[in-house]
Amino acid sequence: MVKLIAAFSPKGGAGTSMIIANLSIYLAQKGKKVLLIDAAPNGGTLHAYLNLPTIAVSDEVAEHFSVLPLISTNYQNLSFFSNLQHQGSKISELLIRWKGEMGQGQFDFVFIDMGSVVNPDLMEVIGIADYSLMFISPDFVSFEKSNYFFRELVNYRLRNLELKYDIQLETLNIRRAKKDYLFTFRNLLVLLSQAIPKNSNQIANIETDLKIGIVYNGMRNSADKELAQLYRFIISSSFGIDTDCIAEIAYSDLVPTSIAAMKPVVTLEANSEFIDALDDLVSTLSSRLFQQSSVKKKLRITPFNYYEWFGLDRGCSTFDINNQYEKLKKLYVSDNPMLRDIYEDSDLFILNALVDTIFKELNDPEIRREYDMDIATHLLSLETSFPDIFIIGEVIKKYNRVKKREVLVKKDVFGRSAEKEVSSSGDGDLIDANNIFNKYRGLPITGDLLRKIREEVGISYELIISRTKISNTVLYAIENDMYNQLPADLYVKNFVQQYCKTLKLNSANTEFIASGYIRSKNAESAVPELSAEDASQQEKAHES
Repeated sequence: MVKLIAAFSPKGGAGTSMIIANLSIYLAQKGKKVLLIDAAPNGGTLHAYLNLPTIAVSDEVAEHFSVLPLISTNYQNLSFFSNLQHQGSKISELLIRWKGEMGQGQFDFVFIDMGSVVNPDLMEVIGIADYSLMFISPDFVSFEKSNYFFRELVNYRLRNLELKYDIQLETLNIRRAKKDYLFTFRNLLVLLSQAIPKNSNQIANIETDLKIGIVYNGMRNSADKELAQLYRFIISSSFGIDTDCIAEIAYSDLVPTSIAAMKPVVTLEANSEFIDALDDLVSTLSSRLFQQSSVKKKLRITPFNYYEWFGLDRGCSTFDINNQYEKLKKLYVSDNPMLRDIYEDSDLFILNALVDTIFKELNDPEIRREYDMDIATHLLSLETSFPDIFIIGEVIKKYNRVKKREVLVKKDVFGRSAEKEVSSSGDGDLIDANNIFNKYRGLPITGDLLRKIREEVGISYELIISRTKISNTVLYAIENDMYNQLPADLYVKNFVQQYCKTLKLNSANTEFIASGYIRSKNAESAVPELSAEDASQQEKAHES
């Protein structure tokens, strides 16, 4: 039976057409009957990769699939059709119209290159296709465009569901009454499923019916692979969509050579890294395509458990929990470009508080054991899924206190915020930073420890920059222990001292922390045992 596969990219230049052309030729060489359709709104570039003379293959789109004016290519088993967007044709409507004839056709695979335009037609095609391949590069611009796509996709599907079952009022009431819980789209669906149990299956299908695999293009090193893994977690935790990593493709010198020569990579060299990546892509794609029918659909969407919030499996080790905690604390920051178009500052504040609370629960063996034994009870509703000590109302109050201290002091010529400062009138009700530091005394002096103290005191990141004049790059490097991006020790120590003074730490604690941070920096986070002098200094600071 023919398999319909949609290919697209939220951002142009991600290599969609180049890889789809090579993939189609590769499958055709393996004996599969393949049809390649160019449906990009701008006309597409598939014809160039297939060495065809012109993009205008057809002046019009035929009413029936069986009479489409297909053209033969230089590759056996591969046919091509272009200009599917002719005169504004809606591709989704054409696919529905052709469904019966397409299923009875001679092809094993039909690939449709949808280009890089995010619109309702793309959303409909994704719902119709047997599988969708999304092409992105492991860079922050691609992630930002992809975030926009996923947000539009889930909202589009939710709007359609609201209209079909007339549940707009229920959704609106949930947004109003439970807005404090809605820091992810997935949680909105959880609450909606609880409110309308008769439609829980349809609500769950907003996410579970999506069959999207991501092809990461232009992978160069392990850092790119780590970004790709992290991005899958972001999409799962924020939108609830379980994307597959279908392939990781590293460009070689063959790629620009093939473009310049107008010859596909697969015809230039039989054995190469690119060919191996295509082979892995085909293997993974085939397993996804032929496993879809056996996947049991969820009847309702359930809240995340503690482990899912961390992107871990039950039974994970304490080391895994600690390691993932550090990653999440560096992930959920307001200036992280991977999170654009997903979270507001208030959402990130709540997520950070939730991560801190879950971390404490999972690190207590007794609490974790009790939770594991009674985990099903915790997931009966969104409210019961959160830790008992995580009082979201208090978290919101704390966030509002922090925001009230921020006042706009001036704008640039475009009306954008130029600087933010905290009013001095609010300093009096800050928590004593020295008491906070006493809780962590004895731990290594790291940037993460500084950030914890700052957040518990209630001092914003922007205030530190405003009062100390430390650059954003340096302050970010300090709080995230990015030692290789910091200047000489003399400057770093001065920066940390200014940081501590802004938190209103006393002079003894300030000196102890600044010296400790330099030791950690020079030892690359390895904390040596305290000397007698340091122990004496710590004791004096404690007494102060």
